Amino acid sequence: MAGQTSSGTGRFEALDAMRGICALLVVLFHIPIYHALKSAQPFVNLQFCVDMFFALSGFVLCHAYGQRLNHAGDGVRFVAMRFARLWPLHMVMLALFVMIEATKIVFMRTDGSFALDSVPFGAGHTLYEAVTNILFLQSFNLHGGLTWNGPAWSAAVEFYVSILFAAIVMLFPRRRREIFLGLCLAAGIQLYERSPGSLFVSSDWGMLRAMFSFFAGCLVYDLRLYSNGRLDMPNILEVSCAVLVAVFVLVTPSGGPQYLFPLLAAVVICVFSFDQGKISAMLRSPALQKLGLWSYSIYMIHTFIFQIMRSAASFLGHKLHLELVAWHNDDKLVILGTPEQALVAALLLSVILVVPVAALTYRWIEKPAMDTARHALSTTTRAEAPLGTASAIGFGAAIRRLFSAGAMRTAAGFRAVGLRLP
Repeated sequence: MAGQTSSGTGRFEALDAMRGICALLVVLFHIPIYHALKSAQPFVNLQFCVDMFFALSGFVLCHAYGQRLNHAGDGVRFVAMRFARLWPLHMVMLALFVMIEATKIVFMRTDGSFALDSVPFGAGHTLYEAVTNILFLQSFNLHGGLTWNGPAWSAAVEFYVSILFAAIVMLFPRRRREIFLGLCLAAGIQLYERSPGSLFVSSDWGMLRAMFSFFAGCLVYDLRLYSNGRLDMPNILEVSCAVLVAVFVLVTPSGGPQYLFPLLAAVVICVFSFDQGKISAMLRSPALQKLGLWSYSIYMIHTFIFQIMRSAASFLGHKLHLELVAWHNDDKLVILGTPEQALVAALLLSVILVVPVAALTYRWIEKPAMDTARHALSTTTRAEAPLGTASAIGFGAAIRRLFSAGAMRTAAGFRAVGLRLP
């Protein structure tokens, strides 16, 4: 897909793989194993991957929808598709975390000798926080920190930023570049004023963080449209970008320098979007393309898997009288040999524990939800009115139709892999 510039056609395969790699790096950052890099600043800087997610989303959505959002009905379809893309898996994971809290209650009554890390439905897992998570509102400074499935904060803010993007494209098509630039700069400035010590905010100022990088991605897509469709020195440019990112992650301290990352992300996305160099060729490998396909599942499910891992290690250590866990910076971590040995284990387990499960959640949850949305949005109501026609039905009716068809399609997905349903 080298040199593609037309809106809405084809895929940026190198960027797809980049999203998968970033998701795995986030998993490595969160894996609850005490290893040699756990407190190093370069390891903390793996959180830049979240900002790369936002920038990639801005670029890809601008490519896919930049010329397709012309009427109110287009906006309804866009919002419904974004909802179907982000919310169903989020809700499944939230339900699983609720089950963990309910299990704690049962466990406390059956085995009082084992001390739990937190009380059931305590801080970070209250019913009120569940409601804000259901509404994608958990990242608007309503809570003291991350709640329930922590990484879902970024999916929540991205949903609302993408709605803002659609409104800009529909209402101000001729001034959208100026507005993208203004929002990008304003969000970055406002975020720096509120958090000068770190770019890595989440539950408090996550919306500003998302807007900062998302609209940088939108800008780079619009600027790319003025290119001639090819890079003169693709290999040199791709290697230079890879080196720049590695050096930036390794040497950037906390504070002001971190705010340069959205600019670096925009340059990297622009170069790799041409998909011409040898690094891009490697990124087009089947394995990395699968990682890109499963990236959202990888990102959304890993903390649940790690919660089970942490609890299992605590329980086994208690029963076997072994020191299998320890506290480090207010986080309970599993001990696996020396810190150097544990680093190898962390790298392997990040892939082994998460990727296979992510492939299943993509097949059983993500894909059925998206297929249902596409089907519902391409059919008509009983009154022969298109789903996306704003004058016929609104967004709420569209979502109800997605749910009604979604249950049947998800069930069909389970039966396709031989699982019995009640």
